[in-house]
Amino acid sequence: MTDDNIIQFQPLPKPHAPKPPPMFNIPIATKVLTGIILCVHLVVFILSLTILPNAMDIAISYGGFTPASWTLLSVLGFSFLHAGWMHLAFNTVMLVAMGSGLEKSIRIKNYLIVYFGATLFAVFAHLALYPDSMIPIIGASGGISGIFGAMIYLLNKQNAAISGQSKRTILPIVAIYIGISVIMGLMGAPDGASVAWVAHIGGFLAGIGIMMLLLKQGS
Repeated sequence: MTDDNIIQFQPLPKPHAPKPPPMFNIPIATKVLTGIILCVHLVVFILSLTILPNAMDIAISYGGFTPASWTLLSVLGFSFLHAGWMHLAFNTVMLVAMGSGLEKSIRIKNYLIVYFGATLFAVFAHLALYPDSMIPIIGASGGISGIFGAMIYLLNKQNAAISGQSKRTILPIVAIYIGISVIMGLMGAPDGASVAWVAHIGGFLAGIGIMMLLLKQGS
């Protein structure tokens, strides 16, 4: 028998094992916003422990939104500052949980329009009610409230389209959210901090309004 009669088989390639899904599938804009918020707080915290004990007070003085003496820096800067770890943890968890779903549904551009539009509306709603206040407000709650409002409206429209019902209202949810925000404003946060309830409501309503406009433009 000669070598010409020998059939050689190439070994089959080993099948690639499927990659496990990521533990946290966070889209890019939500990931960047959350990262900036975490980094800002961490930098201020480290400075307060090392060379600048009053770093948080300085950050709030320049970046917090004080209605009676606000600046262009504070209009958006306030949303990246947080009073403590509990405040930070609550807002970042809510941002990741709700923001990820909304960003995947409406894409980055519209998502950022909702977030920053609601943030601006929230802070100016607070300014309208407390124009002479010297108490600064900080936190991303206004923008996150806007994300929640936008999600509620979007899901309502999607469910209406699926069920064939042209008239589905979100007014009960709006009323409940406003009621909870007012109660939190009166009682304060679990850690005893005051709550800018007007900013929460303003951001929530702005999120609904912005989503209505975005869907109308897309139709």
